[in-house]
Amino acid sequence: MELRHLLLAYVLLTNTFTSSMWLIGGTWMGMSRKAASHWLRASLVNGLALILLLVDIGLPRDASVMLAASLIVVSTVSLQRGLRAFFRQPQEAGKQIRLTLGAVAFNLLLCLPLGLITLGIVMSCALACFLLLRVARDTRAALSREFRPGTAAASDTMLGITALYFASIATVALLGRLQPRWLPSDDVLLGVLVCASSGLSISVSFLLGYIVVMRLVYRLQHLSQHDSLTGLLNRRAIEQSLDREVQRLQRFGESFCVMLVDIDHFKRINDHLGHAAGDEVLRSVAQVLRAQAREVDRVARYGGEEFCVLLPHTDAEGALQAGERLRTAVNQTDILWQDELIGVTVSTGVACAIDPSEPLHELLRRADDALYQAKADGRNRVVAASPRRAA
Repeated sequence: MELRHLLLAYVLLTNTFTSSMWLIGGTWMGMSRKAASHWLRASLVNGLALILLLVDIGLPRDASVMLAASLIVVSTVSLQRGLRAFFRQPQEAGKQIRLTLGAVAFNLLLCLPLGLITLGIVMSCALACFLLLRVARDTRAALSREFRPGTAAASDTMLGITALYFASIATVALLGRLQPRWLPSDDVLLGVLVCASSGLSISVSFLLGYIVVMRLVYRLQHLSQHDSLTGLLNRRAIEQSLDREVQRLQRFGESFCVMLVDIDHFKRINDHLGHAAGDEVLRSVAQVLRAQAREVDRVARYGGEEFCVLLPHTDAEGALQAGERLRTAVNQTDILWQDELIGVTVSTGVACAIDPSEPLHELLRRADDALYQAKADGRNRVVAASPRRAA
């Protein structure tokens, strides 16, 4: 079998794989369809560019080369648009369209008629380098923020290698123009070009696929740890945070406090205005609690109309002040529901952990007892549990 036939089979195989990956990802895996469609287009166009270099479709050789160079620019722009769509960044569609059309016109309407094939290759590769380095810069912060700095470094590395690949093509094109005897045969160059391009296409696709999968994993983790109605932590997640605070208390003696916050007369709201109104009250109170909490605090929906607030590095006095601040903020919040303002109050029980030997369930029981005492004393108040001292 001829070398070109082997290379063509390789291109078709790798391109089918990467294109299928984005087609499946965008159609059935719930990833960003806009991003998937751009990456699918990038894969298909890149494959078409390589096929033009391998297959005689009846065009002059120079025309095939210039068309392939133009398609490389289109593929790189599609890659850039996909990453911008994935991270919800502005597309700059006007600039991208002008850039693409300008590159195509430069290659096909200027370089091809004048026989400036090397210039067209060099300019196309330089433009691809510029676009790759720019997209690496533009997505670095988003990658670090959503995932971790290592993911951003891996993306920078892969995009940088791809840019270096295009710079190498430009260098080879210039050397071929200036010193042809320095270069190996055309078949060897073509084989290296096609294999490297397809390999990089797969590598970039795997990198993008990893980013997509990590986003799905993080979303599943978020759903498993957060209440779907309020967006706060759920009971399981807050209990895990409480366990970590207990361990910190046992190891380092760092005290913490827990507040159990209950909406007063919540059943009455549900009975008189309906469960939809009750859900709106829960969401509004959750927003107030989250807004009043410190960055280190953890706020969770503990069950029904009850919330739990974890206050690390806090003593009893600080916890009572925080409870009063939260209670006042809720009192001052009017919730609009179908042209009716709903006023709500909360009762809060506070318990502080200062004894390393106290089990977590005992701490929560003390906070719950304080909450019931606040209810018994007339609601809309903060009550602190009696401290449990170490023996």
